[in-house]
Amino acid sequence: MLTVLGACFLAACSATLPTLPPLADSGVEHPGKVVWHDLVTPDPRRAQAFYGALLGWTFEQLSEDYWLAWNDGVPVAGVAALNSSQGLSHWLAHMSVPDVDTVADLAASQGGEILLKPFELPGRGRVAVIRDPQGAAFALLRTQGGDPVDSEPLLNGWLWNEIWTNAPDQGVPFYRTLTGLQSDRRQVDGIDYRYLAAGQSPRFGLIDKPSPELANTWVSYIRVADARVAAATVPALGGKVLLAPRQAMRDSTVTIIADPDGAGLVLQEWNP
Repeated sequence: MLTVLGACFLAACSATLPTLPPLADSGVEHPGKVVWHDLVTPDPRRAQAFYGALLGWTFEQLSEDYWLAWNDGVPVAGVAALNSSQGLSHWLAHMSVPDVDTVADLAASQGGEILLKPFELPGRGRVAVIRDPQGAAFALLRTQGGDPVDSEPLLNGWLWNEIWTNAPDQGVPFYRTLTGLQSDRRQVDGIDYRYLAAGQSPRFGLIDKPSPELANTWVSYIRVADARVAAATVPALGGKVLLAPRQAMRDSTVTIIADPDGAGLVLQEWNP
């Protein structure tokens, strides 16, 4: 999967870029925080039907090949058309940085790769797409009006983000250099879990990928009311359940799914 191709809709591949709503008007940035997600898919209409039925999202078309997803009146994600010859459907996480150009160059100097050079996205801010040294792709974003404030995740909204990789210990210094975040680790269900945080606010985790066959990748979590109900719904909507809820896996509160075109997500119950 080449994320640069998936993100092509945002740059020279599109004659007119969509104008997106600002993420916030806070004027405050939270470096290292994942502040947006885009789904890049060969069948946007099928994706909208899937996520609409599963999560209750609604959709607004902003251009010929880009839709805005809404969750309970809040913009939650973008859906972008991808030529089916360009790869599988996938989610692209956008990380806040204070200077996209500087951080992109820093990533390249630390063994990463710039897949999509920095450019201006009307209404949203400055964006670039990066591949880390282990091959996981993500976007850098400096928001135009500031980042969303830290708050309790909405039901059917984004809950957490992780990097599944064969080399977490190598990934930590790379992301720490890019973001200035602190690194820490703890035991979670018997697993050595590494994560980066801004003070007392965790931003994202790094974990040994569960299978060597999986590509190193960013993985995003969505908060759901009932993981078992969500998992039972997925097949009828055309998706696949990759890991069913089970007692040994976080007390049955987690399920891993793929949408009809292969984009993976983790759905998790969460009670603060």
